[in-house]
Amino acid sequence: MLHLPLSIKPCAAFWEEVARTLIKSELLMAGNGGQSPDLLSIRVVVPTLVHAQRLKAALASRMPRTFIPPRITTLSAWMALQPAFSPPASESARLMPLYAELRQHAWLKKLFSARRNTDLLPLAQMLLNLCDELTQALLPAIQLVPDAADTRWQAALEQLPPSARALLSDEAQLVWTIWKTQLDANDAYAARFAQMMRLAACADAPLAWVTPVEPTAFETAFLTAYGERQNVLPITLDWRPGAVEPAYAVAWRELSGMGDTGVPDSGVKIRTPQCLSLYEAKSLEDEAIQGAQTIIEWLGAGKSSIAIIPQDRVVARRIRALLERARIAVSDETGWKLSTTRAAAAIAAWLDVVAARAETRTLLDLLKSPFMFGDIAEKSTLVMAIEAALRSANVSGGWDAIDAALADLPAECALITRMAQQARRFAGGRKTLPEWIAATSATLDAMQMRTALDADEAGRQVIAVLDRLESDCRTLEHAFSFAEWRAFLDLELESAPFMVAAADKRVVMLPLNGAHLRSFDAVLLAGADADHLPSRPNETLFFANAVRHELGLATRESRQRQQLRDLTELLQTSHEVVVSWQAWKDGESNAVSPWIARLQLTLERAGAAGIPGHLIR
Repeated sequence: MLHLPLSIKPCAAFWEEVARTLIKSELLMAGNGGQSPDLLSIRVVVPTLVHAQRLKAALASRMPRTFIPPRITTLSAWMALQPAFSPPASESARLMPLYAELRQHAWLKKLFSARRNTDLLPLAQMLLNLCDELTQALLPAIQLVPDAADTRWQAALEQLPPSARALLSDEAQLVWTIWKTQLDANDAYAARFAQMMRLAACADAPLAWVTPVEPTAFETAFLTAYGERQNVLPITLDWRPGAVEPAYAVAWRELSGMGDTGVPDSGVKIRTPQCLSLYEAKSLEDEAIQGAQTIIEWLGAGKSSIAIIPQDRVVARRIRALLERARIAVSDETGWKLSTTRAAAAIAAWLDVVAARAETRTLLDLLKSPFMFGDIAEKSTLVMAIEAALRSANVSGGWDAIDAALADLPAECALITRMAQQARRFAGGRKTLPEWIAATSATLDAMQMRTALDADEAGRQVIAVLDRLESDCRTLEHAFSFAEWRAFLDLELESAPFMVAAADKRVVMLPLNGAHLRSFDAVLLAGADADHLPSRPNETLFFANAVRHELGLATRESRQRQQLRDLTELLQTSHEVVVSWQAWKDGESNAVSPWIARLQLTLERAGAAGIPGHLIR
């Protein structure tokens, strides 16, 4: 049976409360005959493996002797243990056939002001993201009532004014048609849902489902089906007014999702949060320096669990650079875009050389890359000679012109000849993706780039992206131009995160939602101005909030409410939190996050002390 959720207030003792529930729960221990807790008979699903470790530690602190813990896992890990099924199509294998179809329609280019075919590639990616959202929201209802999706779709469109509905009818039909064609056995989300329901059909133990957020349509259907065979106890966070600090509950009334009714009684005393302090930085550099110094002081004070929340990624990168200069490792759980690394830049530079037909400045920049021609010991000398010869001859570019300028320099000319031979692999018009991947891979070998990339952490991840594309796209037969291959590879490198492994876990950088159900000794939230907190997701195509709400998709309001809950959870579970932002930008005042401003105003109205400023000792 699926039971009502057990709600636990956001606090540092969350996992201790979960452990106590697992040990004492009559629902999960049903059939145990009143004997001592048999934790092995329970299955527990947690969001990540980090949470599994915390739950095991909490159980160990409560059990009086050696014990066997319950079967704790994540949903993905649980599904991975099931018998293998045909893998669904990858994102790349879905994206490029859809793009190939979109580029055939001139009206689409006009509708979206696309001047080139490659301008439609981000559109294809956006459409696939919308299709995935629709699948996750509507698929469970479709399996119960086949016409449910059409009914909800029409109801959603009716939320638009008639004029907007007529104006956006082409976009609406485009999304609907593409989603219908994508919704088959090769759809990754449809395959995931089918596997979830197979797990539910084989329910063999009571289930505790621990989650910090509201369940998705997939998860709700899974828990309902599992509950038909076994007891299911959802465990979640409690956002009712009594579970939240009064100052937060009054300042941020949307936390509970109950509007003005979800606030404490007027008799509840509002106090200044003890954990929170603010730092108004004079500039980006000031914010970064003070943030890094704060973390250094925390470490010196013996704090061993420190988090950096990078709302402003530019500031966060600078903080990390300053900490690395001080020889303090930062374990990064956010990941930077792989496209921003030097390794990815070397690949992009080579494609620039091909596209520009060996334009001199672009060619010289590539030759100076440490990823080029690692097999040539005197490479730097050769590159200096090539640059001097080309500048002396005033050569602007072109393989033949460069060869002529280097006619009296045989070693230098041989180096350029190797590059020209590889550039010819990218000539000859349109090729399939497997052919473009093969040409790129052969170039990496011929110019000794692969060896250098293999020796670099980011380089290995770049090669992994190429290897994945080779596997994902091997059956695709559509032909693409060089410009399309280049745009596609850029998109893949832009989408791939660059993760750096670190053995030292004392300082961790993670997104705001990555701090779910975790507590820290100290937290630095960098970039808490109005532009970065809350984040502002863009609406896509005609999917206004009214339409998204009717379809069961996340709206701007629901996303911001969840982000506000993430912030509140962070404040209630951490011992010390410093929130910083640039109070001045380009000589102009820069407003703090409206959430922080509302909290300050609430304290002022209640006669409580204001949030103190952060002082560097």
